[in-house]
Amino acid sequence: MKKSLILLSAALMLLSMPMMAQDLTKIAKNIDKAIANTENPKKASNPDTWVKLGKEYVKAFEATLGNGLVNTPKDQIMLVMGDVKPLSTQEVTLEGNPYLKESYECFDYYYRSNVLVMVVPTKSAVEDPLGKALEAFAAARGLDEKGKKTKEIAASVNQIVDYCSKQAFYQYNLGNKAEAAKLFDKAGDASAFGELVTFDGSCWSNAGLLYSQTGDMDAAQRCYQKCLDKEYYDEEGKVFAMLSEIAARKEDKAAQLDYLKQGFEKFPSSQAIIIGLINCYRNSGEDPKEIFVLLNKAKENDPKNASLYSTEGDIHKELKEDEAAIECYRQASEVDPKFPYGFVGEGLLYYDRAIEYATQANEAVADADYRKYLALYEETMPKAIEPFEKAFELAGENAGLKKGVAEYLKNIYYRFQDKGASYVDGYKKYDEYIKAQ
Repeated sequence: MKKSLILLSAALMLLSMPMMAQDLTKIAKNIDKAIANTENPKKASNPDTWVKLGKEYVKAFEATLGNGLVNTPKDQIMLVMGDVKPLSTQEVTLEGNPYLKESYECFDYYYRSNVLVMVVPTKSAVEDPLGKALEAFAAARGLDEKGKKTKEIAASVNQIVDYCSKQAFYQYNLGNKAEAAKLFDKAGDASAFGELVTFDGSCWSNAGLLYSQTGDMDAAQRCYQKCLDKEYYDEEGKVFAMLSEIAARKEDKAAQLDYLKQGFEKFPSSQAIIIGLINCYRNSGEDPKEIFVLLNKAKENDPKNASLYSTEGDIHKELKEDEAAIECYRQASEVDPKFPYGFVGEGLLYYDRAIEYATQANEAVADADYRKYLALYEETMPKAIEPFEKAFELAGENAGLKKGVAEYLKNIYYRFQDKGASYVDGYKKYDEYIKAQ
């Protein structure tokens, strides 16, 4: 035990020594020296010269992090920090979440439940050290004709991606969406560096979303277009849907529809793209059933794809063509008897329509209207039970789907418990299932 404590103490000392608050002037001088070497004609053509400059910039950034590791308890951070004490400590609330904020010379530490969750730089020896590091490594790669420095450069660039991504999430948590967008943008650029660097298109997608939320639509469009150029489309073709939305804001109807058509070809089951297409056709005064032309092409290429029939049902549902929607959902189940989503779609159609009737009943002024919509509600809602229960059976090990369907069934059975023992039993069955999850 004594030996273990000695080893732990030594490890803490080794961890703390290189990461203590550093002299920013000394760091700046090291960078100036590295820059001078790149300006020397004899040294400028050597990729090593630029690699060293890039690493000096990375060191400058790392000096702004202190020696605390995220997800480490506060008492351990204090041990590692040694004699370095915070300049100030305060309780803060950010985006509705409480934090203990400790400010040091070059960085702020944010704790939740006495665990370090964010390290945010506040002062650096140079402006934008990671961006300048990336430029230096790009210069080194350009000079490294034989690829001798490829692994070394890639390791540093992957590190830059990680640093930028983490800081982007921290800035987002702090409520600084504009700064978070810039950092995600930079992380995306770094991840697209090339050989041996892991590409992460989600960085550009996140940047695009945050740019759009802050009103910088040109920057948002640029980031999403970079995603397309790298054939990164995000979940269910989100990139196409967002580019279409940006085009709509810019009143470019042709581009709006074109992005949605492109997205539909690759993601014919994407709800965002389907609804976008329907609204786009409606707003342009064209027949939204043109979407079925696109869908039929997809079905010709993949006739056994049950999700395409389910998607066709979703489109009919959105167009209030319920009989056609139900037929499509059932075709999906016929094409693939193990496919649960046709039954999910049918159940949701009945459930959603019943909720609409309930809303109309509540809003009715005349008693006759109230009774009419209430009767429609009571007739329609139970129809969702059978398809939902079939979907529940087919969900198998898909825990998320199974629980979601169970929530609907529990709700339906609860609403109609006064109709008989079968509804009471149904409520108990799905209530117990959900509680057991």
